[in-house]
Amino acid sequence: MFFKTKDLMTVGNIAGGIAAILVAMEGMSLPADAPRDLIGAYVFWSGLGILVAFFFDVFDGAVARALNQVNEFGAEFDNVADLVAYSVAPSFLLYFAYRRYILLPGLDAMPSVQVAIAIAVASIPTVFGCIRFARFNVRRLNVTALFIGFPRPASALLIVAMLNSHLMSVSPLMGWIGVAMVVLLGFMNLSLVPFISHHGREWSWYLKIVLNFVWFSVAASVVLGAFLDWLPRNVAFDWVLAWLCYYLFLGWTDISTETRDRIKALTSDWND
Repeated sequence: MFFKTKDLMTVGNIAGGIAAILVAMEGMSLPADAPRDLIGAYVFWSGLGILVAFFFDVFDGAVARALNQVNEFGAEFDNVADLVAYSVAPSFLLYFAYRRYILLPGLDAMPSVQVAIAIAVASIPTVFGCIRFARFNVRRLNVTALFIGFPRPASALLIVAMLNSHLMSVSPLMGWIGVAMVVLLGFMNLSLVPFISHHGREWSWYLKIVLNFVWFSVAASVVLGAFLDWLPRNVAFDWVLAWLCYYLFLGWTDISTETRDRIKALTSDWND
């Protein structure tokens, strides 16, 4: 039997992605005059579904090793689940957000243009994610403790955090910055730049401290904000955005020049 107990964690990953999609679809059915705060609540809960998917994704490997159930099926199943949770689900959320929640400056009198932008932006995670998925199957390169290209989970969470963070309310121009960020992330998914991974990594002492604080800050903010209402619920995504920006711009410092040169040599013919 291919399906084993540890694969229930991967089912949880898929379920989180499906929940995000369904919440975004329900949000699209809200009346045209629905309060913006209500629409924002749907954006939040859809984003939280993707965060839940990430929780299951992080621990599925640990559960598989603990139960001695590591197999090839699990690796393939996890890769397919990531496509649902980190490519398809963010596309639904992006379309919903740019159709109902985020108003792009300069397009007030051109609603059809905003619809076209919403469709284009929403297509990026799925299209680029499918390309990455196909490339992974055709040309698999497993490098211990490294991702090749910006990983789909980080990309999806960065999109979710951007849509839900308080930074989005700083200026109407943030909507356009969000569009640019989604496009950039799409191309970074297909880049050959190495990024640090948690798989098989021996963490340096300062990154161990950072990683533990990442989990604590996000988990505490979700509990205190989303469930106890002691903090603004979007604070959790403020933390996610801050930590992922750290990962995007500073995480590469933990990769040696020798390792970078080795990855460059291994992928030298990938774009031929």
